[in-house]
Amino acid sequence: MSLTLKQLADALHLEFRGDAGLVIDGVASPGSARVGDLCFVQQEKYLRSVLDSACGAVIVPDSLGANVPGKGLLLSPNPQYSLVQAIYLLGLETPPPAPGIHPSAQIAADARLGEGVHIGANAVIEGGAEIGAGSAVGAAAVVESGAVIGHDCVLHSAVVVGRSVRLGNRCILHSGAVIGADGFGTVMQDGEWHRIPQLGGVVIEDDVEIGANTTVDRGALDDTIIERGCKLDNLIQVAHNVRIGAHTVISACVGIAGSAVIGRYCKIAGGAGILGHLTIADHVTVTAMSMVTKDIKRPGVYSSGTPLLENSRWHRANVRYKGLDKLAQTVARLDKSED
Repeated sequence: MSLTLKQLADALHLEFRGDAGLVIDGVASPGSARVGDLCFVQQEKYLRSVLDSACGAVIVPDSLGANVPGKGLLLSPNPQYSLVQAIYLLGLETPPPAPGIHPSAQIAADARLGEGVHIGANAVIEGGAEIGAGSAVGAAAVVESGAVIGHDCVLHSAVVVGRSVRLGNRCILHSGAVIGADGFGTVMQDGEWHRIPQLGGVVIEDDVEIGANTTVDRGALDDTIIERGCKLDNLIQVAHNVRIGAHTVISACVGIAGSAVIGRYCKIAGGAGILGHLTIADHVTVTAMSMVTKDIKRPGVYSSGTPLLENSRWHRANVRYKGLDKLAQTVARLDKSED
């Protein structure tokens, strides 16, 4: 669908400048935009890209409004979020699948399906499972026995929701996600490893999104819990009995070991590792490739690891790193001799 600049401004509750009748029917990056497209700019350093663009209109912060001549403007305190709202208003988001059950789906007689659900080809809904109204289960997805899916959830193709897992409302699970696999629990006896049965479950609260091929293991005795509003990227491992606080975001390839507790509104960047049985406070940012080995008790930004260097420089730095202990001992002896 299309909207004029004024219609879009009214719907978004934003001030506009420029041609009120300018028709907007798409969104795009500056490099690929055409006259009917809407772009956005958050920072001044990107202004040149939209000034050179063919886009008809731009969402900008109030502070940059005077610097974009010749374009229709929408003034927003958060241009990126306003662009997201515009995408929905213009009907550009892929709509959810239509209600209905594919004839190849396997649904147990005692499974409970709410009104308006979609069950895709070759999906399996096991006994005692419950799918809330308006939810969609994609092709070849599996909802195991006793699992409960809230209303208006989307499970993309090949998702597995394990036995007795509970999902809240409006959750999105992307293809290949596995929720409720057994946690990694073993015990040594007589020189052999023995599996520890994993008797807990997984509880995922409302408005959680989990990326492709991410795994969330069930708890050993108690539940693994992901609180409301969390957003998890692709290829993340969440081990048994982890708890992730509300509205935390976690980027790809993060590994979280068992029984770690992550606070609310945290940001965990890609490739970070979090050891088990530790606690991270609310409002903590862990930068990419960092290793968290102990509790983080205060909000803030935390980093570890060695930034990339040319190979020859890295070898020299590594040699010096190995000598730090000897250097520290020498300094300590000098300090004592001065005393």
